Amino acid sequence: MSGILFTRSASAAFVTCLFIAVSFCPADGPTAQSTFRITLPGHRFADELLPQSPFGVNTAFGPGTANLEAILERMQRAGIKWGRQDFTWRRVEKEKGRYDFGGYDRLVETCRKYGLTLFGNLAYGPSFHDPRTPEGVAAYCAFAAAAVKHFAGRVTYWQIWNEPNGGFWKGTPEQYARLLAAAGKAIHQADPGAKVLGLNMAFCDVIWAEKILRLVPYDCFDIACFHPYRVPSAPEERLDWWELDQYVKSWHRGDLDPNYPLVHMSFLEQTAELIKVMEKFGEPKPIWITEICWNTQIHPYGVPEIRQADLAVRFYVLAIASPNIEKAFWWTLRDTGTRQFDQADMVGLIRNDLSPKYAYYSYAFMSRMLEGKRWLRNDSFGPDLFAVVFTDEAGGQDTIVAWTTEPYGYIRVNNHQGLTIYDIYGARRFVPFHEVRTKSLPIPLGPSPIYITGPKGLKARVRPNPGW
Repeated sequence: MSGILFTRSASAAFVTCLFIAVSFCPADGPTAQSTFRITLPGHRFADELLPQSPFGVNTAFGPGTANLEAILERMQRAGIKWGRQDFTWRRVEKEKGRYDFGGYDRLVETCRKYGLTLFGNLAYGPSFHDPRTPEGVAAYCAFAAAAVKHFAGRVTYWQIWNEPNGGFWKGTPEQYARLLAAAGKAIHQADPGAKVLGLNMAFCDVIWAEKILRLVPYDCFDIACFHPYRVPSAPEERLDWWELDQYVKSWHRGDLDPNYPLVHMSFLEQTAELIKVMEKFGEPKPIWITEICWNTQIHPYGVPEIRQADLAVRFYVLAIASPNIEKAFWWTLRDTGTRQFDQADMVGLIRNDLSPKYAYYSYAFMSRMLEGKRWLRNDSFGPDLFAVVFTDEAGGQDTIVAWTTEPYGYIRVNNHQGLTIYDIYGARRFVPFHEVRTKSLPIPLGPSPIYITGPKGLKARVRPNPGW
């Protein structure tokens, strides 16, 4: 077991400044500091490219990103195996018809060295192309085909624009549908093995998705993507504050009301509505969540950093266990700024200075516990208590990930040779086999998930409180 240690300490001078003379704190000093110490076990797949892994992050890299390898090292330690990377059109095509992929070549190769597979988001055009026009669509298709051919064998998945139902697309649904249909065809022709990621919408926007699907050939894309931000609501919660305040009251002011059904659905219930829409047009496509996070700003819609750590694990386990979702990509590894009150800054698993938040460790330990294991079944899947079973065929071991959305709850787990229980940071407890006391072991749960490991054949049964 190899040790990985991060530690952040507040100096005596900082503490004195904080409590005695706040106004004298240096203006350029850090706005957040932590003091905690967690040692991670080694990751058995640290250097490997794992195309089947569900664990992804939005890289937010550019060809000239500073500290690139330091950031990639932290991704590798976290067990992140996939990255969503912008291949920015205006960076590549600075003159009409001339493509320079040099910066992205270096980026792709460096990421692969750290066990990170990228997929490309093709977006954000140069001023001399307008992708809303037929001429702009043709130019985008030429750019996309050139990228696919250039990176063949290194990048296989390509996304057609970012959140075209929102502010990143200035056109109509019909104009995006034209782009998606043409670009999907161009990518498939450039590389028949390439996969096209379509829709790529903010929210689970089933209204917009159905408009697009009515306008495109259903085979023009292979994977459906959406961004189910729902801060501050939990993924299992049946009240989505973000959907209510932003989608209903802002985006659809006047034509939707607070009783809009998706406001009162969990994340997976919303996903099921997208599946129903796809079923109108053919076999439902695989789903990737290409952006998700719980922002930690000290402001409305923020969540405490320690809650972010719990929700990250709960979201990923729910996604994997649905089992309709193949991958999820956190936005992003690193806070984009330092303003503790700003929602757009407080998005990362680590701070802007690369020091870890609690969620970094919960993500990292989750990837160690679940990577390479197969989802087996759900012994309980809500509404209040969750017990998801994974199996390691080669190791002959099962792992139950369990939590409750209530303050407490209980499951009983069969115990034949002893059970090892870990919290989300890897703190370990062992309960040996005892014919009377532990053969059918009552295990207390809370909102923070735990991992229960033991020989194959583990099964969880929900028990009434207090667990008898």
